[in-house]
Amino acid sequence: MAYSLFLFDYDGTLCDTRRAIVFSFERTFAHYQVAAPAPEVLQTIINKGLVLGDMFRELFPELSEAEVAEWVVTYRGIYAREAEPLVIPFPGALALFAQLSERGVLIGVLSNKGAAVLEASLAQLGLLPFVALVIGDGTMPEKQLAKKPDPMAFHEVVRPRFPEVPTDKILMVGDTTADLQFAHNSRIDSCWVTFGFGEADQCRALQPTHTVSHLLEIPALRRA
Repeated sequence: MAYSLFLFDYDGTLCDTRRAIVFSFERTFAHYQVAAPAPEVLQTIINKGLVLGDMFRELFPELSEAEVAEWVVTYRGIYAREAEPLVIPFPGALALFAQLSERGVLIGVLSNKGAAVLEASLAQLGLLPFVALVIGDGTMPEKQLAKKPDPMAFHEVVRPRFPEVPTDKILMVGDTTADLQFAHNSRIDSCWVTFGFGEADQCRALQPTHTVSHLLEIPALRRA
């Protein structure tokens, strides 16, 4: 049985944003005149798929909650102004969206990234015209959506937006445990992309429904 709605993570799934993320972290630490963590420490944090605030909490535990919020704003400004050119779509991203769209399949992008930066990047890369729904941090200003792996966005945004699509015809595609656990918590199928940021052993342990090593393998996926 074919899927009718694909939900895609962004960082590490559709796009290689590692350089952009590392650059933005280093520039943010420099902005506050604090020594940036070593590159290998930043890579480890990126691989966890955490939300931005939690990344700063782990990297610099001395920050107060107010400071974390301020650093998040600073980071996002740097990312939007300076780091976006470092983003590279993974091979096949545009062709994948075109193929799915031609088949009448619905596409959503679901990320813990800031909604404004997310939409701007999708537009810059030519992906946004194919997307029926974009969910990021700030998508619902009147209500703070819990971040993946919490299923709040699925129940309060995805389901109301696509009530005609049966749950068993929805597939979540992502690269980290946060994406795979989100699918499990939402009771939908999952697809792990092996080329992303996630730790392989941890992702395999969650037993994703599908595993792919290239984006263009995705259109052929079917529910068992």
